Amino acid sequence: MEGNVFVNHAIHMAIEKYLKNKNTPDSEEFQSFLVVVIRILILIYGELDIINPYRTQNEKNLGGFDANLKKFGLSDAALEEFKSQCLEYEKNEQNPDLLKFNFIKIQRILVDMFLFKKLHVLISDEELANFRTLLYSQNDPNAIKLALYNRLTPNSTEIMDYLNSKLFEQKHNFVLTEYKDIALDKEAYQLAGYNSVEVLNMSDQEILNINNKVYHFFRIKDTDLNKKKRLESAIEYYKKYGNAITSGNGYVDMLLLSSVVATGLMIAIIIAMQFVG
Repeated sequence: MEGNVFVNHAIHMAIEKYLKNKNTPDSEEFQSFLVVVIRILILIYGELDIINPYRTQNEKNLGGFDANLKKFGLSDAALEEFKSQCLEYEKNEQNPDLLKFNFIKIQRILVDMFLFKKLHVLISDEELANFRTLLYSQNDPNAIKLALYNRLTPNSTEIMDYLNSKLFEQKHNFVLTEYKDIALDKEAYQLAGYNSVEVLNMSDQEILNINNKVYHFFRIKDTDLNKKKRLESAIEYYKKYGNAITSGNGYVDMLLLSSVVATGLMIAIIIAMQFVG
């Protein structure tokens, strides 16, 4: 099979097992974890979006596996993490300690995928109920799935708690955004005139471009090795002093204020020395 693996060995084999066993839904293979993962992807994106790329070996191109999984807003980083975690799960199947992390992480990403879809498409109560049923819980009606849940995460409600908390956020108009390591402090974007929520929903490259503009706004050089620290100082200045004694730049303003204070102190010392003399 080498040379014809779709995405990676774990996802390739899971799709093959899904196709082989879809007419025998009670079989052990159809209820195995990675096949259930494929079934969840199909519930979210539709069978054509998952199976057609497999049949045509289209992972990266237009209409391929990657594009289909990102169509509701999943980031490149989350997609690559999902693929990696599936492969790690396959490698760690005989090691429950390592497998537990993969088991939880994959399901959390699947929850994110489902909720990104819910932001864009009307989801029926039945579809939400089916999604809950496919996830692993202590109330799982399927004995094979329940056995794996009890093996890896007995009595844990982490996945269902995560789903419920995200559903609550959406219901109360909170914004579902992924944390990105490249993102700056939200206040930095706001002070520079950007909507932080919109920025966090951009691609990684777009965020980096905005970051450069934010540093430019605060007159912090790209080559400055301590530019994040300097940015923090600039933000603190604005929080304390607003636009008082301002040059239009938070970091520069902080230096300006310091120089004014130092000059005042020097004048006071000179005057005091004259009185003493």
